[in-house]
Amino acid sequence: MSTSTVRRPPMNLTPRWRKLVLVVHVVSSVGWLGITLVNAVLTFISVFTGDPRLQHAAILMMDRIGEYLLLPVSLIALVSGLVLGVGTKWGLIRYKWVAIKLVLTLIAVGLTLFSLLPGLRELAALTESTMDGVFVEMGRRPDGFYPIIVSTTMYLTMTVLSVYKPGGKTPYGRRVTTRRDRVPQSAGQTRRL
Repeated sequence: MSTSTVRRPPMNLTPRWRKLVLVVHVVSSVGWLGITLVNAVLTFISVFTGDPRLQHAAILMMDRIGEYLLLPVSLIALVSGLVLGVGTKWGLIRYKWVAIKLVLTLIAVGLTLFSLLPGLRELAALTESTMDGVFVEMGRRPDGFYPIIVSTTMYLTMTVLSVYKPGGKTPYGRRVTTRRDRVPQSAGQTRRL
């Protein structure tokens, strides 16, 4: 048999490393949801407060949270999820629930990086240029809740997928399992009759 046809077994994390990466993944994912919920409260204050100074503070706090926490936490959740996928039996695209989580996470990181953070920076710059005692009209719009609704729905969906693991294997996962089951026994092993 040529060496090009021999398939290596998937890389497996040791139990200690798997648990460590799993803790990092769960903490960063819960942190990502927590940051989103904090931003929901700050958005609520920004839209509905009667005090312009409080509105300014809420907007500037959302910008700081986004700048210092949101992107790093989302990237840690993504990378730790990739490590778990590559280093465990679940793989990245062997099971439907993992593949869906991967796609949702990539979308969420992309939206954070290319839409949410630039929007927060723009709103913060507008707030800094607005006089004290004057509302920032852009910060009073209820459409600021849309990103929160979308991201919270995505994070809760990913949580449900992680707990229930629905859908079974993908076609790729079934092929890999079938191939692995068909691999002939090594020459050193004998079959018992």
